[in-house]
Amino acid sequence: MAFLLTLSDTINRVLERIAFAAGWLFFVLVAVICWDILTRKIGFQLPGFGSTPIQELEWHLHGVLFLFWLGYGYVRNVHVRIDVFTAHRPPRTLAWLELFGIVVFAIPYCLVATWFAYGFAELSFMQGESSDAPNGLPRRWIIKSMLFLGLVMVCAAVVSIMARNLVFLFGPPLLAQRAAPPGAKQ
Repeated sequence: MAFLLTLSDTINRVLERIAFAAGWLFFVLVAVICWDILTRKIGFQLPGFGSTPIQELEWHLHGVLFLFWLGYGYVRNVHVRIDVFTAHRPPRTLAWLELFGIVVFAIPYCLVATWFAYGFAELSFMQGESSDAPNGLPRRWIIKSMLFLGLVMVCAAVVSIMARNLVFLFGPPLLAQRAAPPGAKQ
C-alpha cells in the first residue's frame, strides 16, 4: 500500500511540474495575441508572420495549455463535477464512487482516446501534414502529438487517483489517513 501512495505522490509531482512549466506558455500566448491585434490594427506584417499563422499559433498554444493542465487539474480535484447526488456523502462513499467512475468510465476512455490520439498524430507525421491554409503553419503533427501527450498525462492522473483511493479504502490506518481527501475523517 505504501508503494501505491508513493506512486500517486510521484505522479502528482510530475504532473505539477509539467503544468507549471507549461504555464509559461501563457506569456507566449499573450505576446502572440498582442502581436496579432497590433498587426491587424496598424496593417504591418512581417513576412511569414501574417494573420493566418499567428491565429493558428494562438489555438495551438491554447490547446497545449489546456492539455498539459488537464491531468494536474484532476489530481488537484479542481475539475468540473456534478455534486448534486454526492455533495453530502461521507468520504468513503465518495471514494467508492470515484473508483467506480475510474474503472467503468475513465480507464476505458483513456485507453481508447490515447490509442486513437497516437494514430492521429502518427498519420499526420507520416503524411507531413500542414495547415490547410496556404500560408498556415507547417508540421501539424506537433499539435496533434500534444493531444496524445495530454491524454497520457490524464491517464497518469487517473492512475494516481485510483491508487490514492485504494489506499484510502483498503490501506492501514496511518496510510489511509495520508491518502484521505482533504477534510475527510477516518
